[in-house]
Parts: sequence; C-alpha cells; structure tokens
Amino acid sequence: MSLTRRTVLTAMAAAPVLASAGTAEATGREAPLATAPAAESRQAGSIALNAQRRFDLRAEPVDLFGGEVRLKQGRVHQQVAFDPVTGHAYVTQLISDGRQLPDEPATVPGTDRDRRGDLCVNEVTPEGTVRAVMYLRGVGHGGALGVEHVDGRPWLWLETDADPVASGFAYGKRVGRVAFTADAVVDAGDARIEVFDPVPGSTRVTPSLDAEHGRMAIRHGAPGAEEYRVYALDAFKQRAFTPLYSFPARYRTQAWCLYGDLVYQNEGSAYSATNPRPGNSWWNVYDITTGETIERTFNTTALDLSHRETEAITVRPTPNGPQLVFGFATQEPGPRQMALYGITSTTDGTADHVPWTDLDFDAAVYSPNSDNYLPQYRQVGNRVDIHLRVARVDGAPWTNGETILVLPPHIRPNRTQGMVGQTTGTGVTGSLTVRWEVLTDGTLRVFDQRAFKGWIGLDAGYFTS
Repeated sequence: MSLTRRTVLTAMAAAPVLASAGTAEATGREAPLATAPAAESRQAGSIALNAQRRFDLRAEPVDLFGGEVRLKQGRVHQQVAFDPVTGHAYVTQLISDGRQLPDEPATVPGTDRDRRGDLCVNEVTPEGTVRAVMYLRGVGHGGALGVEHVDGRPWLWLETDADPVASGFAYGKRVGRVAFTADAVVDAGDARIEVFDPVPGSTRVTPSLDAEHGRMAIRHGAPGAEEYRVYALDAFKQRAFTPLYSFPARYRTQAWCLYGDLVYQNEGSAYSATNPRPGNSWWNVYDITTGETIERTFNTTALDLSHRETEAITVRPTPNGPQLVFGFATQEPGPRQMALYGITSTTDGTADHVPWTDLDFDAAVYSPNSDNYLPQYRQVGNRVDIHLRVARVDGAPWTNGETILVLPPHIRPNRTQGMVGQTTGTGVTGSLTVRWEVLTDGTLRVFDQRAFKGWIGLDAGYFTS
C-alpha cells in the first residue's frame, strides 16, 4: 500500500466552509458550553461506522497537502484534528529547544518544555500553510486533540494539568477545553481552559472528540494498565462521568481516535538500526461495544519517508464522506516535518483479517520448507483457502494421487474440487504446476505422473465448502 504518487488535497477536498472561524481573543471568564447546530442534528442519527463497516486499512491512501508540512516547531507533531466547518487542521507539538515566548525572560531548554508539558498548537490551512499558532504551557504531551466549531470559532479539547517531572515527558491528568486564539500564551490553571476530571487521580488522560456521533472518549492510566472510556458528549459536558463503555487498551500507542462504534489506534517508532525499513507501524481497531480488538493491520504507507515516525490519527468530514487521517513525522536529520495521509473507502471486513489455522499432517513423512509454509487453512464464508509447501522427508519421488493430509470435517466440500499448485522446479521438465484435489471425505491429494523429487506447494489454492 506504499504510495506511488502524491495527491494534492486542496481546499476543495476539505469540508466546505460554512462559517468564518475568527481568532478573536477569548475572554478571561469560563466559556459557556455550547453545541454546534450541525453537530446537534447529527447526534440523533445512527452510528455511521461500526465493526461491520469501517475504514479499509488496506486501501490506497491519498497524500494530504501534497507533501510534508513544516510546522512552527522543529519537533515531531503529536496529534491532529480538523475544524469540521473551515477544514483547518490543528496540530500539537512540544515547543522546540531554545524558544522564548513573549512573557518569558529568557529562552527555555527543550528538556524543560518536555518535563513541564509546554505545547504549541498550529493552525494549518487546507493548502498546508501554518496560518497561526497558540501556546499552552503545562498541559501535557499533546497526544490527543479534538476540535469543536462553536459560535464561529474552533474550540480545542486536549489534555491539561500535567504534573512536572524530573526528567522525560509530562502528561496531562485532566481534560481541557479552550478556544483557539492566535498568538495567545495560556497556562494550565488559567480560567480560559475549562477543566473536566472524569477519572480523579488517574494519569496520562487523553481525550478524543466524536462530535458527529455525540460522544467523548478518554484513554487513561499508567503504562501497561491503560483503559478506554466512552461517554455521551452532552453528559460529559455536564460532568456526568458515567461511561457508556469501558475496556482495556492493548498495545503501545502513539495516537488514537474515536469514531462511531470504533476506536482507531496507531503505534510505531522511527526508523533506526534496530527498527529498519519497513519499520513497526501498526493500526489497531477496537469495537467499543465489546472492547475486542477486531483488527490489527501493518501499515505500509510511504515506506520511503525519511525518519517515518508514526504520529497522529483522526477522522474528518469531506465531501466524499468521513476520512481517516493518519501521519508520520519525517526528515532525518530534523527539523521534523509532518506527512499526513487519508483513507475514505470502507469495508465490511469480509475476507479480511481471518487468521490461518494449522492443519494436521504426518511430520514423519512430510517436511514444510519453513514455518512460513506450514500446512494451514482459513475459511471466509463458504471459501476455504489452503497454503502449504512441503517435501518428502525420505527424498523419494512423488506418486500420482498421493494423499498429503485430511481436512477437518467442518471445511470438507460436498463435491470433489480441483486446485492448481506448483513444484520446486529443480530437475522438473515441462510445466511447473501440479494438480490438487480435495475430496468429500477431506482427503487432499496431489496428482502428477512425472515422479519428480523436491517440494510441492499450494500457495494460492482455494475451494468452496
């Protein structure tokens, strides 16, 4: 699924602009909670995407912005979210080393920014230009972000109230809501940040806003004991923190988002000597109604990027429907840049992500080429796929009609069916294919009259049961 071309996503591909998103100064008092009218109308609808209809992670993604984007800071971007009205992207970064904000007497080391949780939020146009920035100090690491468009302006949902640490990174312990204000410098504890404390005493609290379906989710807890909780958005705003769903998080995460009945989570680290190309970037998808991981897919997007560190995942509206947006921090050496990609197509999961199951065979007679070619099957609907690649242990030639193994009863066909396999090619004259048959009693046989030696395979064979 690696990209072979860059698709420039212009303002026409962003959500249509329905109102102006001004950047007037926020007032010092607590802002009233309001709900965008468009969001109100959508909340009454049914959930658009669920376990039977989700983003197709094997689809070819488009390249947003036409290439990497240089943000205000030189650090990796952490998370991105989109204003559903203007189409502007909002992107979090830790503030770079040696930066001095207007109210600071001197430059501040990057390590101090890290341990305090000082963030820069970039406002990026659909063409990829940084339009404005806002600074939030003492809020956290920036691993989560949501944007709500209310009264003509964007409101940010993110972590806040990080406790400073002696070294490393500080993470927020509560959820904050603040109006994006160009050039503003706002500290945790400022009245302009409305604070929500859904799990008092918890750590590493990050939120995800799904305004389209009227929900808010959080991820919280110490590493190795993280949990997801999903709330009704209106109830969350009223500080009624009884979750609709809760379930344990699995796998290390770089970023995550809630959409419909699903949580999308990505993980992965930058290329290195111990993590060479193609890297270790994975998607994990949870069904929030059951808490089960319904998909785990390796991400092969843009393998040729420099650095390629998995960062950011969100869903945004487009004229063609909702789009899953994900990205990588790029450029080695830095300063880092942001590369974002989008997937709009969906799948019902049929024929995808079904695990292979081992088949019993006589290991005293047959030897697989490797663990990658153990005799296995998988069934999707009435289709049964089989793959294997085996040789005779004694090195004797294959006999015509030789039985290799017997399939279990639940996948046996109701009529004899044929398949085409392959041979080693070594010392074989003529065709490099062999004929296989599966009988109604489950017998899997190979047919070839040449009495050749070597391995035989069935890499792409299937029949209907």
